[in-house]
Amino acid sequence: MNPLQKAAVRRKSFYIAAIVSLLTISIFYRGLEAKTPDGTPYVWIPLGRDNPTATPGAADKLARQTIISQSRRLELRELEEGEPDLTGEAVRLATTGLRGFVVTWTWLTAIEQQKRNDFHKFEQSIKAVTTLQPHFITPWIFQSWNVAYNVSVEMQSLGDMYFYIARGIDLGAEGDRRNRHSPDLRYWVAFYYQNKFGVADQVQTLRCLFQLSCMPPDERNAQNYLNPDGSVRMDEFRRLCEKHPMLVRRLRGSERSDERKESLRTNRPDDVVRFLRDNRTVPSRYKTATELLRFDRQFPVLPPQFDQGRDEANPRSSAEDLTEAFSGYRAARAWFKYANVLVPPNPRDPVSNDPMPCDVPRDYDPFVYRMPKMPARIIFLQGPPRAQTYQAEMLQKDGWYDTEGWEVDKGIDAVNAWFVEMDKNGQRVMPKQPVVVGSGTEWSQAEWQKAYDYWKRHGEQYGLTIDDNRMIRYRAEAGLAPGQDQVGYPRDATDDQMADPAFARRHNALAAIFYYQVNRMMTNFPYYLESANAEQQKETVQARKMLWKANQARREGDSIRAAKLYQQGLEQWRGVLARNRLFHRSERLNATEDQTCEFELEYLRLIARDDPLNVVRKQALLDYQADYRTTAQAAAAVIPFGIPDRAPAKIPDTVKNKWLSDTAEKHFAPFAGIITAQDVAAGDPRIGTPWIRAEVREAVLQQQGILNKPVPPARTPQEGNSSDPMQ
Repeated sequence: MNPLQKAAVRRKSFYIAAIVSLLTISIFYRGLEAKTPDGTPYVWIPLGRDNPTATPGAADKLARQTIISQSRRLELRELEEGEPDLTGEAVRLATTGLRGFVVTWTWLTAIEQQKRNDFHKFEQSIKAVTTLQPHFITPWIFQSWNVAYNVSVEMQSLGDMYFYIARGIDLGAEGDRRNRHSPDLRYWVAFYYQNKFGVADQVQTLRCLFQLSCMPPDERNAQNYLNPDGSVRMDEFRRLCEKHPMLVRRLRGSERSDERKESLRTNRPDDVVRFLRDNRTVPSRYKTATELLRFDRQFPVLPPQFDQGRDEANPRSSAEDLTEAFSGYRAARAWFKYANVLVPPNPRDPVSNDPMPCDVPRDYDPFVYRMPKMPARIIFLQGPPRAQTYQAEMLQKDGWYDTEGWEVDKGIDAVNAWFVEMDKNGQRVMPKQPVVVGSGTEWSQAEWQKAYDYWKRHGEQYGLTIDDNRMIRYRAEAGLAPGQDQVGYPRDATDDQMADPAFARRHNALAAIFYYQVNRMMTNFPYYLESANAEQQKETVQARKMLWKANQARREGDSIRAAKLYQQGLEQWRGVLARNRLFHRSERLNATEDQTCEFELEYLRLIARDDPLNVVRKQALLDYQADYRTTAQAAAAVIPFGIPDRAPAKIPDTVKNKWLSDTAEKHFAPFAGIITAQDVAAGDPRIGTPWIRAEVREAVLQQQGILNKPVPPARTPQEGNSSDPMQ
């Protein structure tokens, strides 16, 4: 071998050695993954491992600097982002630099397919967009909303509408699984549940379909309730009513306090069974009669079990766990709470260690927490208690108050009743023992107790409730003058300023007072807390129940019974207001007073129109005759014999309705007059004020179209002294 060949061999040997060395170093610098015997993953290099639980040596510290260790801590890998999708990853790699173009073209194609109502291809296009851009949050949020709202309303069938609502919610939940650190995705899934099964059109029907989705297949199998000849097996049908009273009551559709009118009216047991048969393929949680589907194929889709929500429904919850009262509001509550896990907590008071009011926390771990984009953080955080309040209100509107239950055939004649007996002549008659279902549970009261617990905990966690001693300390640290209740926005402080302990104390105190006032005003927290506190009381439940029954009797045309129930219910409601000052007069909202005025107006209209107790017409005639005599005497003083002094025997038809209405309001209004010391506790600031203030009454009359006088806007607590001592 000549010298030139030897030099070439040496050079190539050096190159090979260098390549092998660099490759070996890069492999170990990247780090190698392994697992402990118990399955815990860790990263290792020769002589060292990334084990956070052990005291690190030099090699261990080096192991913590490897690429895999750093990517795990910074959560940059696909596994940390969310559930991996091998097919999607392969497609993304195949598109290389064309991915942006492909995503844009597919998005535009999806929009055109939606315009053409080609929803099958539309879903495929949406799947392609989210596969190509799995960690871009906007497509998940926009398209899930688009499917749940825009696509669903294009459907003629309520079953198809329900399917696309479920599909939109599923799409949002899939986005959460692929992006585990997005509070916004979780929030919007919760919002879809709360909105679509709360205030959407045909909401009662959608709630029925939602309940079918939660039921085991055997319990909603129509064939189980039919005889061979096609007639309904009344013994099995009765068991259906007993096990699912809320579903059956909604299906019957004869009772609603808000008088919502929907096309769903199952007047006979055959209609109920037909509804089950027509919706047997509704999206469900079950694969077989008892086996649940895989968690990502279930509907309603629920968040996985997490430490902060151990009492919430999850994909492993059984039919017994999802009780009859499980609704879209409870599913929303679970997702709202799941979203709040990712939101940074409030800073702690250095003295009491209680959470301090704030807007956006200054210091938090960005690898653990994320700030939601919208709505405002304090509104975002109140999702769980708000959903629970909606749940309690829903039960009230549906007539579920206490242990009394629902008498299935109450107020229905024997011809249209479901459960009847045959007399000796073969005629249908009502049974001596009526069928009552859903008894034995404190429906409304139990839900309001949960709502109060949720609001109370919410106020404690996010600085919306501050005791007097702590507020006095904040005022002293902020240097507020006596009587100065409002403070302005404290300007942002620099790090150098916050390094001064005296400045930091004053700035933090001012910020705490400011955000305490703003956050309570922005969320109406005082009203919701006191409302839940009042509603959970037995007396309030009974008053609500009595007024609900009065409204039902009025709608059924039984004016005598309705008037008596209104009298009893309004008397009970008066006691509720007397015992709960902050429920009656909240810091900002007049909601309770508005509702009280509406109750009173319903009662007054009833007695003025029908006079079921035979008192209004008599009193109206006496008032009219007295007014007539007074007018006649005044006229006679000016023009003798101008008007006959004899009062008429009846009120003229031209003014009769007005006199009856005015008389009912003047003599029989339950909340006329002022609050006295006999009505409320000593020292109550409401003493000497009306039960219903004039501006509130005017506002209600204007809302109902009775009064056209414009009502000036209410003065907010922010108006007035709003200085900032830090300026």
